[in-house]
Amino acid sequence: MKKLPRLASSFLLFTFLAACTSFPISTSQPATPTPISENAATETAPNTSEETPAETESQILRVWLPSEFDPAAETDAGEILRTRLETFQKRRPDLILEVRIKAVDGQASLLNALLTTQDAAPSAMPDLVALTRPDLERAALEGILHPIDGLSTLLDDPDWFPYARPLAHIQNSAYGLPFAANLLGLAYRPIEGAPSLPSIASLLEEETQILFPADDPQAHLSFCLYTASGTLLRNEQGLPSLSEEELTSLLTFYQSENISPNSADLQDQEALWEAFNTQPETASPFWTSDFMDKMPADAQITLIPTPNGASCSLATAWIWALAGSSPDLQPAAVELAEYLSDSEFLAAWTAATGTLPPRPTALDESKTTLHELSLVAQPIPSNDIMESLGEIFRAATISVLREQVEASAAAQEAITNFQ
Repeated sequence: MKKLPRLASSFLLFTFLAACTSFPISTSQPATPTPISENAATETAPNTSEETPAETESQILRVWLPSEFDPAAETDAGEILRTRLETFQKRRPDLILEVRIKAVDGQASLLNALLTTQDAAPSAMPDLVALTRPDLERAALEGILHPIDGLSTLLDDPDWFPYARPLAHIQNSAYGLPFAANLLGLAYRPIEGAPSLPSIASLLEEETQILFPADDPQAHLSFCLYTASGTLLRNEQGLPSLSEEELTSLLTFYQSENISPNSADLQDQEALWEAFNTQPETASPFWTSDFMDKMPADAQITLIPTPNGASCSLATAWIWALAGSSPDLQPAAVELAEYLSDSEFLAAWTAATGTLPPRPTALDESKTTLHELSLVAQPIPSNDIMESLGEIFRAATISVLREQVEASAAAQEAITNFQ
């Protein structure tokens, strides 16, 4: 990555810092906290002839969060996180937590702030930062994150859903701890007497068609269905690859009566949401965070059925990562990340945020469908796969839906163009 000119970098850094909100958790602590024994009131006064140890200067532990996880927000989620951070502060009076809030998207986003700060003022990098999986991957490959290998063994704990550990790893190194997951499921309006886990056949019997954003280059449904049978997205050399046979099978399904032809007109989740609301006879793939935030009371979410009788789902997550320049603070940052990844805490906090915990013991046992989704879900493809194959899926899907090109011909053309 080419470095920005010094003046431009400094200006951008000022913009980022000015745009963020600081939430100093240490408001109840003095600038230089002095640990006080719980039995201080009954302890004997020290001998004045003995030398008094010098006070240890507190260290600032910088934490960056997206606006949706703002601990200063007047919400249940904000209060839960705020209380958790304050409790950690009391446990570690030698630290001062400095929490800054960043945007998720745009010029002042978390990722852009990291890239700019690393270039212009590396000493101001956060010790702990919350990143989405795609941003975690890019930041790790840019060399601005530190692996947690050797600093934490929490990922070795069996209390993780299958998708969690892969999301935390980049090129065989662990770069963080997942704490708030988002899974892709199928939203539908169940008919009385219908199976709780609908199949492709049962949806057809109920005259319910699958409606999805076919014109979206992220192609989440295509990735989900394509890989459901174990088909790999990389060849033996580790490069993105496609199977003409599997792609033909996918496109053939898209031309079946199970798929609404209106899918070709939809480009994103927002358009899909509006269409789903006005077309009750459809079933649509939605992320669980959107479902829990927007879905009508008569809708349910379940695993995505596949033509071969299996089920699929994709998973992404927010992940705690290390970005600070001080090795001395890395153990403390990991300690905080582990404290904020505790199962009991995540059970309450993720329920309040509308996300899902990546740890089985943190997910309400009564939510059986979400448990099933969590067990089936595969990690979203890496950035290079999404960028190289997503557009291939989109173009081929549009051709069979809108232009009525034969599935085999569309698959062959896609493979030719890809190669």
